[in-house]
Amino acid sequence: MIDLILIRHAHAGPYTRPDEARHLSERGISEARNLAKKLADYIFPEGIWYVSDAIRTLETYQILTDKPAEVSNFWYHASGPAYLEKIVQSAASCVYLVAHNPSISYVASYLSGEDIQMDTANFVHLQWPTLDAWEEVTQGSATVKTRF
Repeated sequence: MIDLILIRHAHAGPYTRPDEARHLSERGISEARNLAKKLADYIFPEGIWYVSDAIRTLETYQILTDKPAEVSNFWYHASGPAYLEKIVQSAASCVYLVAHNPSISYVASYLSGEDIQMDTANFVHLQWPTLDAWEEVTQGSATVKTRF
């Protein structure tokens, strides 16, 4: 089985600094905490966490979990197709990605075959129950297991 858990960062503060350096707003902190509460009862498969190095994304991730992560600037700059290319190179059968729009919505929509627009602090769990390798994944082949 293959799992992909997509999480869009929570709401960021105003553009008073470079975009990558924006912290979560008060609203964003509240959104991330509410998401953490929803996820508290969610059973997560073991997997690798990929996180954008933008401040708001790191802060969202830190509110959600204390699991180790691979933090990279790649997720801030890359397009949706580049996200897909990187995800399918993973050796883990479960990938967690905390990142940005529009790329994260592109991935959710492309893989599920549904129109998924991820608002701030949204969560989508895509699953392929019958697949064993990322190279078997195709457009529209994922099942949306959970979404909020």
